[in-house]
Amino acid sequence: MSRPLVRLQPGVIILIGLLSACSAPASGGTSPTANASLSASGTPAPASGYRVVYTASTASAGEIFLYDSASSTPQQLASLSTGAPAEARFISPQKVAYVDNPNAGPAKIISLELATRATSTEVTANGYVPAFAYSHDGSLLAYLVHDTSGTGKASLHLRRSGQETTLSLNSVPGRGIGRDDEVRLEFAPDDKYLLMVDTYVGNQGQAPQTGQFLVIRSADNTVAFVPPSGISANATMATWARHKDRLYYRDAVGVRTWDAGVAGLGTLATGLHWYDPAAAADDRWLAFTLIDSNSVPHVRLYDLQRNQLVATGALARSHPIFISGDTIWYLEEQACASECLGGPSQTSGRVLAYSLNSKGETALPFTDVHSLSQLSVASS
Repeated sequence: MSRPLVRLQPGVIILIGLLSACSAPASGGTSPTANASLSASGTPAPASGYRVVYTASTASAGEIFLYDSASSTPQQLASLSTGAPAEARFISPQKVAYVDNPNAGPAKIISLELATRATSTEVTANGYVPAFAYSHDGSLLAYLVHDTSGTGKASLHLRRSGQETTLSLNSVPGRGIGRDDEVRLEFAPDDKYLLMVDTYVGNQGQAPQTGQFLVIRSADNTVAFVPPSGISANATMATWARHKDRLYYRDAVGVRTWDAGVAGLGTLATGLHWYDPAAAADDRWLAFTLIDSNSVPHVRLYDLQRNQLVATGALARSHPIFISGDTIWYLEEQACASECLGGPSQTSGRVLAYSLNSKGETALPFTDVHSLSQLSVASS
């Protein structure tokens, strides 16, 4: 079986949405230096209106919800009879899509019109679909399929105008539940490139250098970039900039940059071992999780103008996402009462908002939230 082992708790919520491409970080090659910790009190400035699609999952079922910042009452969009977290996202401001990975039978990617609640099955796949992504213009769909018969076979599928291309990947013998395990599909801001990250715990040292981290050209489905062998072996934890085709990712050196059409790699920060990176919409910041020497996670910011690391507070936090140019959301972490998988702390279920302007945080009206995908915002 190649389905991931996922830590499920009652009411697990995954927040996801639609993002406009809007960030052009500057390059840099300096090692990060930490600023003094910022205050973790106060009330952050509210973000402009937004809408969020999220899934609430238990061990036996899942529900898709739409949350509007102007309302405190989420609207239920769909109910699924599966314990696997159902990835969901906007295709357009009025149309969403989500994955249904049932415990038995084929997986499906289903679209839903918000105005009418009408649904349509876009994809039926014989296997497990751990991730999918639509291009910003909605014309191209990419999705991963993992075989569930025990072979570990994995494939990347790209569909446009009813025509589909399938790329065979290296086998994935199993997935872990540690912090280094990542699956991500993400289109570049202009949709010319697709990032695919499919790394897994326990086998990275033996993994081939191709097949688990690729950048694909959307026009002809050819490979545009593979991290070089050696120091870039086991590259992971990647994200696009928001204004240009610049990719950030982590390897043995630190955080590297790849720019489409430019030969060679850049180095943003040597020795930086980040997790969960997310780029801001104002071409200024990167947010990410950093694990300290006691294995406790903290959210940090990288100032791309000054090429330096900035702390957001001393308390344990993880999985940052930008809700606006000056506001991030992240998860509270707490010490494990008993044995934890992946470290001495685990998410508490609380989501907090942090203001880059006031340098303070406040709790959001969500509970039992244990995973945040990189959030994208549809203006409302």
